[in-house]
Amino acid sequence: MLKNLLIFSVIVLVAFASGSTISLTKIDPLISRLNNGGDTTFVLNFWATWCAPCVAELHYFTDLDSIKPIKPLKVILVSLDFKKDISTKLVPFLKKRKIKTEVMFLDETNDNFWIPKIDKNWQGNIPATLIRNKQKSYFIPRATSYRELDSLLKIPY
Repeated sequence: MLKNLLIFSVIVLVAFASGSTISLTKIDPLISRLNNGGDTTFVLNFWATWCAPCVAELHYFTDLDSIKPIKPLKVILVSLDFKKDISTKLVPFLKKRKIKTEVMFLDETNDNFWIPKIDKNWQGNIPATLIRNKQKSYFIPRATSYRELDSLLKIPY
């Protein structure tokens, strides 16, 4: 418990200094946030710093967050990095790239429990993206492009 509090404190301090917002979350509170988001369309990108295709497409989401093609839109980068690497790899990665988009570290260890809650057909491969609001949901179980995201976000959700 004390170790988790220390890790979280370091994350908050370093994240605050870098301009990023990072929080630890479990899957159920994340799903609850989506379900209670009102008219917000959420774009959740599941990624990790060790995943080259994830890093390659990350700028699409950070750009999308700053452009806001539809309102209201909330982009969340859901990190699937290893918990032990949060302060040594994830936080420095975000700071170096000056990422200001909200980042959540998904603090789950049982993939069989949380992955089907995102999409029942998802095998857990990353990168992956969920676009969702209270009316619709669309899941991309692979790398994407800005063109694809832009096209999907123009569809009324």
